[in-house]
Amino acid sequence: MDSQKASASVTTLPMCKWLSTERAEDHLIAWSEDREWRQHEFRRDVLSLIASLSATSHSRWALCLEDNYSFAVALLAVIYSGKMPVLPGHFRPAVLSEQRNEFDALITDLPLSPDCPVLRFPFARQAMQTVLPQWPQDASVVLFTSGSTGKPQKIVKPVSCLERESQWLSALRGAEFTDARFVATVAPHHMYGLSFAFILPLSLGLPFANTCVKYHEQLQSLAAAHSLVFISSPAFLERLDPALNMKKLRHVFSAGGPLKNAAARLVERTCGDLPTEIYGTTETGIIAFRRQHQPDEVWTLFGDITFSPRPDGNTSLVSPLISPSGSFTLSDDIRMFPSDPRHFELLGRKDRIVKIAEQRVSLTEIEQRLCQLDFLSEASVLTVEKRGRVYVAAVLVLSRSGEQFLDSQGQAALLENLRQTLRSWISPVALPRYWRIVPVIPLNQQGKRSAAEIQEMFL
Repeated sequence: MDSQKASASVTTLPMCKWLSTERAEDHLIAWSEDREWRQHEFRRDVLSLIASLSATSHSRWALCLEDNYSFAVALLAVIYSGKMPVLPGHFRPAVLSEQRNEFDALITDLPLSPDCPVLRFPFARQAMQTVLPQWPQDASVVLFTSGSTGKPQKIVKPVSCLERESQWLSALRGAEFTDARFVATVAPHHMYGLSFAFILPLSLGLPFANTCVKYHEQLQSLAAAHSLVFISSPAFLERLDPALNMKKLRHVFSAGGPLKNAAARLVERTCGDLPTEIYGTTETGIIAFRRQHQPDEVWTLFGDITFSPRPDGNTSLVSPLISPSGSFTLSDDIRMFPSDPRHFELLGRKDRIVKIAEQRVSLTEIEQRLCQLDFLSEASVLTVEKRGRVYVAAVLVLSRSGEQFLDSQGQAALLENLRQTLRSWISPVALPRYWRIVPVIPLNQQGKRSAAEIQEMFL
């Protein structure tokens, strides 16, 4: 088992000092294939955007930026301006419209046209002061849960919690990252990407890539030129091409769900090191970590986090990363070891229970029953509301035999076959009323199922 060891040689800077003179003017902040951004540019761009923001009365600014350097500039400028940065999580118009009451204006580098004032990157530089405003002591960021089990929930995350999380991560692995660069498949508008691909490198004074990695060949090209820390998810890592050779990867982090042991070993062979898996949530921040030296390796809690069992069978955790209560009830099944409270087994998500026609319905059970059928390789089950009533809906990925049945018998016969089979296990009210057949279940940049895209299939 790995243990968390503090590293006296690793120091991190709080967010309020990222633009300070403690870093040299030519300090590298970010890079792309054709240019680099240095400390003096970073400071200048933040000051210029502060001037633009100060000319407005809007207090809550949504950040919808694909360019990671622009995101860094916008986040700091909004906070320095005494305003609230809002990270919507998704940039699709339907999602922004749904969350419209959570922000007053928007900063973007995309062709978005929401019903609010918009400041677009690249922006015209303004006449600006040369001294940064005072950093607000109560600075916070608004994020949203991934919405994997329902509508995304708003989370207000104090910057102080994000900074403490970065200190824990630096103590865990930071001493290994000297002179490395950070690249990621995940974007900073979700909690995992914000913490690992943005705050961690800037706290350590290490550069981050201006764009997210989308293809394995892209990662291989970057690894040939630089020593990298790679921030990714099981959805990307489980599909690594074993023929690739990326031995310059300094380390790999994975989050969004447990890695299968075969995938962890694939990463080790391809990238030269076992990945560090992270367990956490948007609400809690990081909770635990592991490296799979053996299959089903147990998880180790980060320092200052404790678990306790609840009478209802759930698990509560207490963590200084949770604000304001400091405690949270997990939605996962946890097996604790009474003799070893720092380690535990993660058994999976608890059933998603919903009420339909006054009956308790387990969406997890319906998914599991569907995935056991020969005609299907994957399924996602959710609820949709139509004309004031709630129904079960299912998104299906067919197996080879399912595709053959569809081609020969048609969709109506296929769905009737599925309904008849499900009736052996579940009540009539739990049978999916609406169905969609897709090539793949859509995933977000965190490698989790994109609840928003799945929900949009039934609008």
